[in-house]
Amino acid sequence: MTFFEEQLEQGIFQICYCRKCNYTIWPPKEICHKCYSKSDWKKSTNIGKILEFSKKASMYFGLIEIDNGIRILGDISSTSTPKIGQSVRMNVSFNSKPNYSFIVENN
Repeated sequence: MTFFEEQLEQGIFQICYCRKCNYTIWPPKEICHKCYSKSDWKKSTNIGKILEFSKKASMYFGLIEIDNGIRILGDISSTSTPKIGQSVRMNVSFNSKPNYSFIVENN
């Protein structure tokens, strides 16, 4: 299991970046593909915004942009129809694969 997966298992989303050129590396890699330096990690704020969403049965899912322009697909929890640009809080976990879910802020 990788460091990234171990952190997800603990509910923590870590952002991989290059300390030398300050480039965000997504998906995470050990080496920066811009300057070839070793990558490092910083904890996400877990806040994002909805870029796109759809509904299947009674569940919403969508594309969310979080820190440093990272885009992630996941389930969206909301008491009403989500809106493009709406702020969401990310929850993460890992159970054989990453799981990302988002809760709309100020429902």
